Amino acid sequence: MIREAGVQLFDEEAEQVVLGSLMQSPALFNDVAQLLRPEDFYYESHRLIYQTIAAEIDRGQEPNPMLIINALKSQNLLERVGNRSAILHMASQGVLVGVPSLAQKIRELSLRRNLLSSFRELEKKTCDTAYSLESVLNDTEAALTHLADRYSNYNVVHIRDVNEDFMKFIQHVRQSHDGITGTASGFRRLDDLTGGFKPGQMIVIAARPGVGKTTLALNIALNVCMNKHKPMAVVYFSLEMTRLELLLRLVSARAFLDSQKVQKGRISEKEMGRLVAAAKELYDSEFYIDDSAELTSWEFKQRARRLWRTLQQQGKELGLIVVDYLQLMTDRERAQEGRQNEVAAISRAIKLIAKDLRVPILALSQMNRAIEQRGRDPRPQLSDLRESGAIEQDADMVIFIHREYVVGKDSPENESKKNVAEIIIGKNRSGPRDSFELAFLSEKSLFTDYEPPRSE
Repeated sequence: MIREAGVQLFDEEAEQVVLGSLMQSPALFNDVAQLLRPEDFYYESHRLIYQTIAAEIDRGQEPNPMLIINALKSQNLLERVGNRSAILHMASQGVLVGVPSLAQKIRELSLRRNLLSSFRELEKKTCDTAYSLESVLNDTEAALTHLADRYSNYNVVHIRDVNEDFMKFIQHVRQSHDGITGTASGFRRLDDLTGGFKPGQMIVIAARPGVGKTTLALNIALNVCMNKHKPMAVVYFSLEMTRLELLLRLVSARAFLDSQKVQKGRISEKEMGRLVAAAKELYDSEFYIDDSAELTSWEFKQRARRLWRTLQQQGKELGLIVVDYLQLMTDRERAQEGRQNEVAAISRAIKLIAKDLRVPILALSQMNRAIEQRGRDPRPQLSDLRESGAIEQDADMVIFIHREYVVGKDSPENESKKNVAEIIIGKNRSGPRDSFELAFLSEKSLFTDYEPPRSE
């Protein structure tokens, strides 16, 4: 029997009363079934009776004591639950009121037993150094998440019950600026096509190295935290660049200065003033950086949750999370299962934390080298995403950056495209797929809306 500190984590009488009530009044079953599974009953005999009642109701019958006795007898289970007299006695204990409350009590006791069992198993693993600490922490999170989901209430609702959320959404949309109902990227055409990045979305920016993934992500992050209508907090997880390198790019872009000149100290006093002013603007914003060179999916989830909670307590909103880049993150639990399975687990973790926190996540991704050998059409495709098709599956939106100047450097005709990047929306669950151009000023670490030259 499960007892802890003198507390008994089961209630035999409550289980008998609930079962007796169901045999007397089968109409109670629908409410009880929303709360209780067979495994929630502590006694095996009670689990078997509950399963039999459920089976008879599924067959269109109205369970009564004799029907249950005969059903158990036909399955050779009557001796395992006691005998005929035990069933009749149980039925006599049925009541007409308070049954859902008793069912709730049985459910909570079951969850407490499961929680205690999980803690004991985790205690064994914690004391066994053959298990990595990360493995134990992952198991702890999984166990608590499973039990928390199990404890949550019935989630199927009538559509009218969504009205309050719907009206809040409509009010938000009507108050939006230029039809942007999500987190604005700051790029006119991208925001027109997407309506802004929505809470819970996983947005993938993919390109080959040197094309401008980090620059575009930094520009979007900067635009989010500097939005004149509604500035929001941003956290940038950089697995490749240091926080100083990121700050250099951010300040250079904000001050519209050549980052190479800034890095070498070759700037005038006037430019220095612009640099200081831009840095102050950044310092006054809610821009957070994590430049851990090694970051596991578990660490990412916990750090994102912790910052989200901190900002919530301060009355602030986390508007965007950036991961630069996805393939540099690790998942030690899946590492032994092959790289594709590991990347799939990382991708799924990113999508789930976006959904859990209701924050859009911008995840940068590398692409396969095959794109460079495709010949006539080197423009990226969804199949070019590197190492795992799970990225394409999990992503709500996939944005490719294509620069003809980089792909075809040796072609003189590409010289005119040196400062132009094509942005291709290859996947968009909530809107159209399209492409458009941005101006790319690499020396200033800056993308801007592109205005094509006018013909004379």
